[in-house]
Amino acid sequence: MFEPYLADYRYYALFESQSHMSDIGRATGLHRSISAYREERYEGHGRWELSIGLSRSSERDSYADYREASPAEVEYLKRRTDEQQQERPQPSPSEPAGVVALLAARRHAEPVDGHYYFAEFDELADVVDVDRAHALIRCPASGGGKWEMFLHEGTWVPGEEPRRKHVLPVGREDVERISRARESAETRYFDVWLGFTVELGFYRHVLVRRTGSVDETTDDLGWQSSDVLGRLEPGWWVAEFSERGFRTSRYVAVMMGRARGFRGRPHDYQAVFHSDDDVYDFGNVLYLVRQLPNPYELEYERWTPDGWQRIDALLGKSTLPISEEEFHRLAASRPDERDAGDLRR
Repeated sequence: MFEPYLADYRYYALFESQSHMSDIGRATGLHRSISAYREERYEGHGRWELSIGLSRSSERDSYADYREASPAEVEYLKRRTDEQQQERPQPSPSEPAGVVALLAARRHAEPVDGHYYFAEFDELADVVDVDRAHALIRCPASGGGKWEMFLHEGTWVPGEEPRRKHVLPVGREDVERISRARESAETRYFDVWLGFTVELGFYRHVLVRRTGSVDETTDDLGWQSSDVLGRLEPGWWVAEFSERGFRTSRYVAVMMGRARGFRGRPHDYQAVFHSDDDVYDFGNVLYLVRQLPNPYELEYERWTPDGWQRIDALLGKSTLPISEEEFHRLAASRPDERDAGDLRR
């Protein structure tokens, strides 16, 4: 379904509770969204302001919920808000360049050879320059059929609907430009989802790095050769990442994999690093900690030559779960801590 990605905005009514959602009169506000993670609230008399109301409704301690509003409901909520405003507010500020570009592209979008094509970006602000696109996807202009992702010339593979992504409708010239850029990229990054198969409560997927003609998948902290993109099975689908998006997904995958693998161990040892990108090389370890068994808040102790010492929260640092063997090896190899202290304390 491509229609939501060609509409100017999508409109939502926000409610204090899910039980109120059948009565539009109990809505607490009217919100609109043009792309992922950008929402605005209607403040009356044509003014819209940035908001986080929809996003906050998904927080654990929130009872609020929202649903898409029909055109009639949108008009009702606008009139109600206008009437509640005692004074006419200032006009809305000018739209950012990314919003202007996206609205213009949506209003002029046309099918290309029976498909609508979309370029995918990391940020809404990036849509002003198609050379910043990191993926090209398409769906049939008939409204039926599946989403597909561009892999290489003449080959489109099953993709996914870009529900939480920034996508720009593009015409023939930009389709050709982005296709050439993706094929000539020195390195590309993919996420291959293995259908709806589940492992330990999570859908299975494989992160792939393509350098030239060589494909590799993540293997804990390293890499291993892979041919998964050449043997896609029915029901699987593929997404293409930017380098930044791939780095984030790789770190999350490593953290989750190690957390599951070390579950139930007697000690929760972790290595601390400056950043997420540092965790793949133990030479970047700053220090070692263990998490205390406190179910209410995160508490840590840091290993020192004189034993364990309580420390404050690890703000601004990245951590990596490590095995007991890795902990002892890292503790023993640190020059300032070699053979000092009792590691079992």
